[in-house]
Amino acid sequence: MHLTRSQRQIPPPEFADESRILAEGQKDGERNLPEMGSYTPAPFEQALISNGEQAVQQIYKAASAKISRLRPVVEAFQRKLDELERRIRPINEGYRTRSAELGRDAAILFPPVFHWALIGFLAVGEFPLNTVVFRLFGEAEYLTYVMASTLAIIIPLIGVFIGVHLRHAIPKRVGNVLIGVLTPLVVGATLYAVSLLRNTYISSQFSGTGFVSPEGNQMAYALFALNLLVFFGATVASYFAHDPDERLDGFHHSLRSLDRKRNPVRNKLYEVGTQLNGEIEQAKSQIDQIRALTNQRVQLYRQTNIRHRKLLPPPSFRKNAEFPPLQWWPNVSLNNNHHEGH
Repeated sequence: MHLTRSQRQIPPPEFADESRILAEGQKDGERNLPEMGSYTPAPFEQALISNGEQAVQQIYKAASAKISRLRPVVEAFQRKLDELERRIRPINEGYRTRSAELGRDAAILFPPVFHWALIGFLAVGEFPLNTVVFRLFGEAEYLTYVMASTLAIIIPLIGVFIGVHLRHAIPKRVGNVLIGVLTPLVVGATLYAVSLLRNTYISSQFSGTGFVSPEGNQMAYALFALNLLVFFGATVASYFAHDPDERLDGFHHSLRSLDRKRNPVRNKLYEVGTQLNGEIEQAKSQIDQIRALTNQRVQLYRQTNIRHRKLLPPPSFRKNAEFPPLQWWPNVSLNNNHHEGH
């Protein structure tokens, strides 16, 4: 019997060289060792197994070190995921119950991601507008920025809260009519204000002075209209980014918020868990390969031994080679990393 090329890819120690196995098998066979009634493996067979197990222990210890570093990380992410799942469960149940009562799912016309992007854009646009106004006070530059940034944040946020309140406090049809009536009015007022500013600028250029000197009332109206547009834009965006039913809307936004927190944890758990399982499977595969090679060596020894024996082979040759048991590492279950919330 000859060893295959794939089995020779593991460099065998000199002790387990094929020629050595053949020689020892022939020598023990000629001496009828082990004895015909022996249930105990021959000393050389035991040495073959012990030699193979040395390589097994090296792999086992190296894998155990890697696994012991990865497992606490996996367990930490698993605890975070379990806590988030525990918090999501009652909210998800409340959402389903309320959805069944209303006979519909949450109706969000304006996606939240675009909603908050618009709010941020309005705040950025509001800042330079207010900076121009507060510079008229003649205060220090940093105070101008503080006052301008305060209004740039407060005005859109108030619009957000007002939009949510209107969405929940008044009937859907009334709210839609109100938005439909106010939108052209606010936009028209803003366009008129921009026209005033444009005409004032053109007049200043033709006057030769280059200075903009509009009447106080016109400037006040223009600034008011522009700020009103920012406020109204935030209100409308918030109005359409929420469901008319307050309870369903609360459940919906809570689920989305927790789901955003859960997804990175779940992805990280899947990544580290897959790495841990990969280390376990790789170690098991390498150990199985080494033990298969050891078993092939034992079989080669036994067959050579039998060919040179004058007596019947012992009962120990009828049993497979026995290896010491190993305490295998448990794999990480990744099934719960694909649960879908609402």
